[in-house]
Amino acid sequence: MIENLYVNGDSHIAGTFSEWTDFERSFAGVLAKKYNLNYVNHGFPGGSNPRIIRTSKEYLRDKDPKSTTVLIGWSDPYRAEWLVKGKWYQVADHHTYEILDDPYLNSTWKNYFKSVWNKECDTVMLNRAIESQYQILEFSRWLDDKGFKHLFLWGHRSFFHKRSVFEIEWPENVWIKNQPYNDKLSFCSHSLIKGHKPDKHNHFDHVAHRDYAEFIDQGFIK
Repeated sequence: MIENLYVNGDSHIAGTFSEWTDFERSFAGVLAKKYNLNYVNHGFPGGSNPRIIRTSKEYLRDKDPKSTTVLIGWSDPYRAEWLVKGKWYQVADHHTYEILDDPYLNSTWKNYFKSVWNKECDTVMLNRAIESQYQILEFSRWLDDKGFKHLFLWGHRSFFHKRSVFEIEWPENVWIKNQPYNDKLSFCSHSLIKGHKPDKHNHFDHVAHRDYAEFIDQGFIK
């Protein structure tokens, strides 16, 4: 019997635009309350997919898969995390993630995001998306091997923004609606389609989160 909900992702999964760690009113929190589940949300603003996988494995390693379901809202593939002298740095495109305690790392951070939006680096970013889907597939297999039921979705958008020859076959019932490449099913896209207005950080209020909880509810407990 499912008693626990474990959630991880970036700011779209962590909270609403009134508070980036508004866990209880995020769509995951709405679902946890509806099904009366013990609820842990490790969503982190600016969090990368490598961070999601790493911290999820650390948390779930000794948890009971028979009583825990896992909900992951994946981040943008261009984000990263760096381990430097035992400290993890989240690498995201916003001034709040500048690495101010190390001038060299801060310069590297700035150069990285200058290159991200340079058209000459489109192929590099495509490779990041291709690699990301295999990392996520491997994580799904890890969850399966451990016996965890899990559901994946996108916070912002999918791997590829249009049909790609690099799409791969996925097991049934891993992704919301079994459609990992459908941008319209991401939290942000769904909220826009429903007429919700984002703030300047592209975050949405608790009403948008409530609507998305209703949208994904059918595939949530399976």
